[in-house]
Amino acid sequence: MHYDLKHLSTFVAVAEELNFHRAAERLGMAQPAVSRLVQELEDRLGVKLLERTTRKVMLTETGRYLLEEAQDVLDRLDVAESTVRLLASGTKAILRIGYTTITGHSLVPKIAREFRLENPEVRLELTYLTSPVQRDRILQDEIDLGFIEGSFLSSEIESRAVARHSLVALLPPGHPLAAKDALTVADLAREALILGTNAEWPTFRRIVVDMFQNHGQVLTVGQEASSLTGILGLVTAGVGITVFCGMPSFCGPEVLTVRPIATDTPTEVETHLAWRRSNLTAAMKRFVETSQCVGANYRSIV
Repeated sequence: MHYDLKHLSTFVAVAEELNFHRAAERLGMAQPAVSRLVQELEDRLGVKLLERTTRKVMLTETGRYLLEEAQDVLDRLDVAESTVRLLASGTKAILRIGYTTITGHSLVPKIAREFRLENPEVRLELTYLTSPVQRDRILQDEIDLGFIEGSFLSSEIESRAVARHSLVALLPPGHPLAAKDALTVADLAREALILGTNAEWPTFRRIVVDMFQNHGQVLTVGQEASSLTGILGLVTAGVGITVFCGMPSFCGPEVLTVRPIATDTPTEVETHLAWRRSNLTAAMKRFVETSQCVGANYRSIV
């Protein structure tokens, strides 16, 4: 005998609440109806999903497995329903786009603004992800496009360079190094820098470390933070200085001082837009073209 989504959604509510009364309130149903639906599901599957006593409700091992699967099914249905409504309302396409901290504070907002002006029927879903994670999500078809630092060598992924960012030093206005017009890597090596964590900033950390090594200097990390907000908060509080790609567009000279880093050859971070070769839709192609156009005129704020 088959069961339907009502049985699954009722079971999920009971399994998450571990209480029939709270599940009934959450579903807007009578408690006997909730109990009946769960019992019907167990009977139709021929397994015991819940252990019930007068004091508590517990999931069996089978019940725990079904809960995870049922949650995934219901989540996918919610996404499908949302997508259908968007399509019915005139949104003809949805682009799932990943971005990094480097691109998220200025470049991606500029591209999104220009693209939406020309393509109001396309919805952009923007998600922060590190460059390596974006590669995996593209291959798994979980995002359509990704703004990454550098390019990936892959037979399945294609990428285009869209912008270049120069590395600069960001300091609190009263820092002694703020008196200099430009800083050397040796200047930075004498400071304990504030940098993003390896988990959240893997590609950018490698670029900064390479810059120090190429100039025969050793980088000292005095403090780490996982987000740009945390890093800049530490800098403005006078904890130390950091290296970033230009001045973030939401900051001003009253809170941060920006100084170029004088190197033999400019140290730049190149942003690429990546996608799966076999998955370039018309909307994605228009987004790539907009990104290249905006990126060609983009300059990090220095």
